[in-house]
Amino acid sequence: MDPEQVQTTAARDQLWASLRQLKPQIDRLAQGDFDGSERERQIAQLLARIVSAELRFRAEDAEQANT
Repeated sequence: MDPEQVQTTAARDQLWASLRQLKPQIDRLAQGDFDGSERERQIAQLLARIVSAELRFRAEDAEQANT
C-alpha cells in the first residue's frame, strides 16, 4: 500500500468511527421512524454523502487494482 492509500484508508475508518455517536438516530431512521425534523434531514444528507464517497473510493480502489 502506498502512503496515499494508507491515508485514504485511515480517513475512511475515522469517518465511519465518527458515526458511532449518531447510531441511535441512524437506527431510528433505519426503522422508518421519521419526524420530518431539520436534524433528521441533515443526518439523511450526511449519510447520502458518506455512501456516495464510499462508492467513489471503492470504484477508485477497483480501478487501481485493475491497472
